[in-house]
Amino acid sequence: MKHFNVRDRLIENTIKVIASEGLENTTTKAIVRGTDLNEAYIYRVFADKEDLLAAVFETLDIELFNVSMSNVEVMYDESLPYEDRCRAYFNAVWKFLLQTREKCIAYIRYFYSPYFRKYSHISHGERFAPLLARFKDAFREEANVWMLLNHILNVMLDFALKVHGGEVPNDADTEEHVYRLIYFSISPYFKQN
Repeated sequence: MKHFNVRDRLIENTIKVIASEGLENTTTKAIVRGTDLNEAYIYRVFADKEDLLAAVFETLDIELFNVSMSNVEVMYDESLPYEDRCRAYFNAVWKFLLQTREKCIAYIRYFYSPYFRKYSHISHGERFAPLLARFKDAFREEANVWMLLNHILNVMLDFALKVHGGEVPNDADTEEHVYRLIYFSISPYFKQN
C-alpha cells in the first residue's frame, strides 16, 4: 500500500468514527474497523492516535480555510451593498458546513475538545491569520477582529450541528436566521454598513 493512501484512508475513517461515535469513542480499533488495515498502520503513519486526530482536524481546518479565503473577495465588491457582500460570504461558508455531515460533525467535536487546545490551537490561529488580515479593514480600528471571526465561526458551527442533528431544518428560514443573528451581532463593529 502506498503511504499517502494509507494516511488518507486513516483520516477518512477517523472522520467517520468521530462523527458517528464521538471523539471519546474514537479508538484505534474503531478507526480500522471495516477496513483491510490494522492498528499498526496508525503507528507507522502517525506518532500516536492524538497525532492522527490532529491530522484529521488539520485536514478539515484547511478545507474550511480554503473555502473562507476563496470567497473573501466578495467583501471587496463595491458594486454590492455591504450587507449583500456579507450575505454572499456567509452563504458560501454556510453551504460548505452543511454539504458534508460527517466532516462538519468531526470538525465540531474536535474544535470543542481539549485536543484542539493542546494540539491544534496554534496552527489553527496561524492558518487563519491571512483571513484575519483580509477582514481587518472591514472593522473599526478598536474592534477585536479575531474575536469577531471566532464568534461568526462559533455561531455557524452551533447551528450547523443543530441542522445535522435534525433539531432545526436545513432550509432558507434557518439560513436567514443564522445570517441575521451573525450580521446584527457584528454590524456595530463595521466601518461601514
